[in-house]
Parts: sequence; C-alpha cells; structure tokens
Amino acid sequence: MPLDRAPPSESRFGTPLELTRVDWLRPEVVVEVAFSTWTADGLIRQSSYQGQRHDKPAKDVLHPVAKRRSE
Repeated sequence: MPLDRAPPSESRFGTPLELTRVDWLRPEVVVEVAFSTWTADGLIRQSSYQGQRHDKPAKDVLHPVAKRRSE
C-alpha cells in the first residue's frame, strides 16, 4: 500500500472497504478537477472534470489541504 496510513474501512457509500480486494495503481495521468467544497470526511463535493494536464508529472501532485474560512 503506497499510503502513509490505510484509508478508513467504513464508508458512507455502503459496503466497508476491504483492503485485500484493492488493486493499487501507479499514477500516470494528471487531470484538473474543479469542485465546490470539501466534505467533513475529506472528499470533494460537486466535482467537475476540467481536462488533462500535460505540464505536470504525476509524481509532483500532492493532496491539497482544505482552506478554512476565517471566522
């Protein structure tokens, strides 16, 4: 598993994640995605595919940190 920590086994989408049934892939394609906001469990809401990025190698892509609004 290439992740620092395992993804949660429980999902709000129904059946639990079974890591023994997961096939990990090496990222090779980078795409641009627009979205409205992050959910409380770290998913993106209302995503929209914007197109493929040829200017950035997949190894340079990091998970963005959600920005919090100032109160």
